[in-house]
Amino acid sequence: MDEAFTPLVLMRHRQPLRGVMIDRQPWVCAVEFARLLGHRRPERVCRLMDADQLRRVHLQLPNGQLEAVEVLSESGMYRALCRFSHPENRHLRRWLSHVALPALRDSDAAEAHEPSRCLMAWGNGQVNLLAWQGELWVALDELPRLHGQPQAAPSPAGSWLGRWWRDGLRQGR
Repeated sequence: MDEAFTPLVLMRHRQPLRGVMIDRQPWVCAVEFARLLGHRRPERVCRLMDADQLRRVHLQLPNGQLEAVEVLSESGMYRALCRFSHPENRHLRRWLSHVALPALRDSDAAEAHEPSRCLMAWGNGQVNLLAWQGELWVALDELPRLHGQPQAAPSPAGSWLGRWWRDGLRQGR
């Protein structure tokens, strides 16, 4: 616990969530995560965790001071989401999976000069991009949205199961 970590501050609904990468694994501040869950007693979230899901670390504050905080591992976050059910948790889980945890991992990858994800405001939403070799790359799935075309849902009849079912109906199975 001698090492101090500089946290990446992520914002969700004007509430901060500080996160750090420890041994290439994302960890977030337990008290702040409990607040995002809407939990009134953050210590309950910490008591629920196994020893490998919770640890105490020092975070470097902007003024140079150190703050000792308890942090949750990724599995601890998902465990808390399952344990403390609330309708908003579905959106929180999506935000964690698609924005917060990739941003934490990419903050670690940026130091290693690896590809990293970034977000670009586009229309009324955001588009996921990949920053790599000095350029921005767009996923093929995002292209219809960039051109303003609605994204077509995959047709079940076009899958091998749909073709098998359709052929079976024709043959009277």
